[in-house]
Amino acid sequence: MSKRSKKEKVGESRSESAIDPAIDPGNDEAVEETVNGGVSAESEQDASSPDDSANEQEPELSPEEQLTLERDVFHDKWMRAVAETDNVRKRSRKEVGDARRFAQAETLRAFLDVYDNFERALESMNRSDDELEAGGLREGVELIFQKFQGALKDRGAIKIEAADCEFDPAMHEAVGQLPREGVEAGVVIEVVQQGFKYGDMVLRPARVIVSS
Repeated sequence: MSKRSKKEKVGESRSESAIDPAIDPGNDEAVEETVNGGVSAESEQDASSPDDSANEQEPELSPEEQLTLERDVFHDKWMRAVAETDNVRKRSRKEVGDARRFAQAETLRAFLDVYDNFERALESMNRSDDELEAGGLREGVELIFQKFQGALKDRGAIKIEAADCEFDPAMHEAVGQLPREGVEAGVVIEVVQQGFKYGDMVLRPARVIVSS
């Protein structure tokens, strides 16, 4: 073998040994390993780096600010409790007032029959033949009847106006209809039984006869 051939072989072997397998284009496994290694390193770096926005902490309050915050919270709760207590008080007052009105109304209704009896007694006395006897009895009954009317009025029982008034189904109960000359239809021409109301509550509607 000539000296020149030996030198070419030595040069080729040195060139092959100088090539880095990691960057050798023909070595696919080495290139993939190098790329994956770089990506893994970057991922680990990103994962290990803390997120500034996530790790941000609220600034700590000073003792004065903390006390002010607690004061505002307790003041708000106190105002809510006061408002609720006031509402309960108003509801209770209304319920008590309604219960009292209904109880009073029931008591007054029981006396209306007595009123009717007094009224009928006075009417019968007007038809009595014995004027002297009827006159003395009438005066006594009228005195009792006046006191009784006053007691009803003092307790809030008020007569419902009916005679010569336009018929009101909320206040009147029609028991008959009669034609009446010179009177328009729908006008009360006679009161058969007096009606009463207690405030805005109708204790008993007035029983009336209406013109037709």
